[in-house]
Amino acid sequence: MNFLIPFIFITIALIQIGIFVNSISLVKIYPKEKSLKYWSISLILSSLGILGVAVGSLIMSSLDRGSFFLTLSNTIYFISLVLMIFYTKSLKEEITPRHVKIYTLLIIFYAIGFEIIRNKGNFIDRQIFSACLAFIVYFLLLSEIKEKKLFRESYYLKIFAITTFAEFILLIARIIILLSSDYGFIDSLNDVPLIPAALLWVLLIVNIWSYISINGYWSEKMAALNTKNIIENTKIKLLLNEKYKLINSLVTANKTAISAALSASIAHEINQPLGSMKTNSQHLNLLIKGKKEKILIKNIIKDNDRAAKIIATLKSMFSKNKSIYRSEIFDTFVQSLEPIFKESIKEKNIKIKFLLNSSAKVNMNTDELRQVFSNLIQNSIDALSLTSKKNKVIEIKTFTKNNKLFCSVTDNGPGISRKMQGKIFKLYESSKISNSGIGLWLSKYIITRHKGSLSVNKAYLSGAEFLIELPISNNV
Repeated sequence: MNFLIPFIFITIALIQIGIFVNSISLVKIYPKEKSLKYWSISLILSSLGILGVAVGSLIMSSLDRGSFFLTLSNTIYFISLVLMIFYTKSLKEEITPRHVKIYTLLIIFYAIGFEIIRNKGNFIDRQIFSACLAFIVYFLLLSEIKEKKLFRESYYLKIFAITTFAEFILLIARIIILLSSDYGFIDSLNDVPLIPAALLWVLLIVNIWSYISINGYWSEKMAALNTKNIIENTKIKLLLNEKYKLINSLVTANKTAISAALSASIAHEINQPLGSMKTNSQHLNLLIKGKKEKILIKNIIKDNDRAAKIIATLKSMFSKNKSIYRSEIFDTFVQSLEPIFKESIKEKNIKIKFLLNSSAKVNMNTDELRQVFSNLIQNSIDALSLTSKKNKVIEIKTFTKNNKLFCSVTDNGPGISRKMQGKIFKLYESSKISNSGIGLWLSKYIITRHKGSLSVNKAYLSGAEFLIELPISNNV
């Protein structure tokens, strides 16, 4: 028994110090939680008090008389018990100055009483006095736990309530044993009775469980807070994404509205000179007698009519009037586009291949779709003009699959950069400095109006490939 008692006390104190070190991070996370501060201070004072008792019992000359150091160590441990009442109270209410005064008086009473008994009594008298005062503290602590109903709030607080009650029962048993037996003169560690000492050890071990349960409660709370933060952060990210989508939609809508206004304005302004050009061309046709000149003028009138039709189509797309759709053979329509680009591709040494393998009909507005193909083919012509290749080819291919018609427009030009691929259909976005960035956006808009889709094949590496997908008409 000579070194067993101090060894057990030091071991318990070191375990409590370990829990205290872990509690520092919790106090930092919850700096405004007073209850956590009461718990952590109680923890360190408990370990210091127990260490003091262990060291004091080893160095003092007489255990019967004790020393003031022993009084100080026991008072520090008693303060740690009182702080556990403060911890429990502060979970639900504020600690008032009145509470502080009452419990300060209780601590002073303990310190003075212990010192008086140390001088006038013996070892067992001090043990009984400490146990009785601890009984009062544990009774008040259990009353607070019951009043605040902490055992209903958390699994760990339920453990705290159970361990506190177990300490209370052990304390009662220790008081009964100390009062019911005559242990005689105790002056050294070898004389300390085993049963009361063993009950004290068990009580201190259960007390460690109480501190651990509180640590578990705050760790659980921290985990719940982290989960809540993750959920809230996810919600915030979703809301921000929605916000950015809405902003982009509003920007696009604004651009669309501006484009509509511009289209109507430009159409009105251009229609007048086009009308004059047609009238002058027709008058010139009457004056000129040469066949070649007449053919040239007829082509000018024809191109003038096509330009006027394009402008009328653009104007109608952004007006409230509904476009007229007819069920027509798609391949026939595509083949009819060849004469439009005949001269421009001939000048630039470009070939157009038509690989038309479908006889399917599509509900379409031919004027609008002609604008789409004009944009796509003209882009291919512009791209091929930048290359020094001898074999410049634009390929238009059609096929059907799953009741849908597919049409690809492909060229063997320089292709589209990866950076541009992601925003190529956005309004006012263009890889060409001279372009307005309206063509492809308008093409996609028209195809969407036809309940189809227009996309760029990002995997195509031999140039550029655009894919049109349209629903096949069921009308015969």
